[in-house]
Amino acid sequence: MKHNKVFRILALAVVLSLLMLAIPATPALAAALMTLSPDDGPPGTLIVVTGTGFTASTAGEAWFDSDGDSIRDTGEPYDSFMTDGSGNIPAGVTLTVPIEPRGYYYVRVEVPYDTTADADASASFEITPEIELDDSSGNVGDTITVDGYGFYDSATVTIYYDGDSVGTDYTDSDGTFDDFTFTVPDSTKGTHTVKARDSAGYSPTVTFTVSPEITISSSSGAVGDTITVSGTGFAASSDIIIYFDGSSVGTDNTDSDGSFSGATFNIPETSRGSHTIKAKDDDNNYDTATFTVAQKITIDPTNGFSGITVTVTGTGFKASYTITIKYNNYPVTTVPTTVTTNPTGYFSATFNVPASMAGTYVVEATDGTNTATANFVSTTDATISQTTTTAAPGYVGMQLTITGTGFKASSTITITYTSTPVVFTTTSLADGSFTYVLTIPPSTGGSHTITVTDGAVTKIFDFFMELNAPPTPTLTLPLTGEKAKAEASFEWDPVSDVSPASSPVTYDLQVAADATFTTLLVNKTGLTTPAYTLLEEEKLESTSKEEPYYWRVRAVDAASNASDWSYASTFYVGFTFEFTGWVVYVTMALIAVAFFFLGLWLGRRARGGAVF
Repeated sequence: MKHNKVFRILALAVVLSLLMLAIPATPALAAALMTLSPDDGPPGTLIVVTGTGFTASTAGEAWFDSDGDSIRDTGEPYDSFMTDGSGNIPAGVTLTVPIEPRGYYYVRVEVPYDTTADADASASFEITPEIELDDSSGNVGDTITVDGYGFYDSATVTIYYDGDSVGTDYTDSDGTFDDFTFTVPDSTKGTHTVKARDSAGYSPTVTFTVSPEITISSSSGAVGDTITVSGTGFAASSDIIIYFDGSSVGTDNTDSDGSFSGATFNIPETSRGSHTIKAKDDDNNYDTATFTVAQKITIDPTNGFSGITVTVTGTGFKASYTITIKYNNYPVTTVPTTVTTNPTGYFSATFNVPASMAGTYVVEATDGTNTATANFVSTTDATISQTTTTAAPGYVGMQLTITGTGFKASSTITITYTSTPVVFTTTSLADGSFTYVLTIPPSTGGSHTITVTDGAVTKIFDFFMELNAPPTPTLTLPLTGEKAKAEASFEWDPVSDVSPASSPVTYDLQVAADATFTTLLVNKTGLTTPAYTLLEEEKLESTSKEEPYYWRVRAVDAASNASDWSYASTFYVGFTFEFTGWVVYVTMALIAVAFFFLGLWLGRRARGGAVF
């Protein structure tokens, strides 16, 4: 029994040995193998799937396994195929990487395809980030939109331009961000880098190409206008030359970012229409802008009174064309009479501002097609025919002509000589002008003002009245120490005014009881003749030679300039019988008695008898 058991064990061992030898001789079934090209990339990448070792001539599918469950689900990208006779996946099987966050995913293949079966083979694919620009070239200051894919989901993403952050955005659950914008910063001409970074690292770099660009302060205007040129995207630290229609008109320099600003020039005399402004750096990088020259006029002065001469200068009009100039919509006479533009559309002419009320009026120039205007402010003005000063004073009776423009139309003009005051009036014409001859009235010597007003506008002139006093009169009657009547008569030599235009002279007479003229008995002013006789109510009492009366005279002109008092002359008044009152009645009674006795005597003689 024991030998049989051993035999059976040996026989089993032989059989197993033989089986072990037979197994290598039987061909083994090869495992399915697949490859991806490429095996990483951003969403949207096209993957080419190849594979071997699958069941020959059998339908299959390849898919991008987004959720990692090894079974193709609805919405996962896939491609159907038929293996060839050798079990290979045929050429042309492709998949587009879906929008998913950054990370590793699998592409799976199943042959034959079964909606419930696990894949027969798989290969990994890494989704990496990518950004896109809406424009790959432009200028400094342009707004660029950035979209990103394949970043971590719900992550902060920082966008960089040439390594400098230009802002941040946030991804959604698919690892994407949309419509992030930034403004291209100052940078030189050429290629610049844009990239984005989440916590795992940077996206691949995309490039943005900057081109030179200039901006001008105005794209249209007139000859003589000041234009400022600024530029970006030029070579760094380079000289800049500004050209107008090919002629250099200015220079500037760029900074380290290829930018410049503040290059200014005045539009040269040129024809109307479009012209080219160009900026060029040392590397022949340049940009151009168009400037349109239009018609324009300037006037000098821009304000003043009627009659003033205004110069009108025009540019941008038709070449070699006749120009019509109007003021307040009415043609004016110009110098030269016929105004014609030169070959570049330039002209210059003058005209005198017509009489008009104060206000703003339009000056217009036209070549029949092109018209330009400017505003002229007409101001109120009044002039006086002669000015007076202390060195050249005026005088009473002096005639001054006052001329006004720009006043109210057909309105009362009031002229006031303010020393009294004395008021004169006149009326302005329909164009607001007037002329008035003012005769200076009697007034004191010294400073005065002449005021002209229409109630709204007032003009003031200074007037200086002469201060020359007339000569001192010489006394002639009564002589010194002479006896005079109680109603004394006084006489003196006449004098004449010494002002530039002789005016009437009056006299002041004083009679006093003392030499200091403290006690005045007679004080007459404004006497028009060189003589005066006291009135009855002014008669003087009798006095002795030892206590005489004193009298003196001075001359006063129409400007109230008074001469010195004459020397004080003396006179006296002797005894005077006053035949008034009771004396008259007594005298009359005595005369009556005398006539009575005379009559009686004559009567008796006639009868021959004795009187007594």
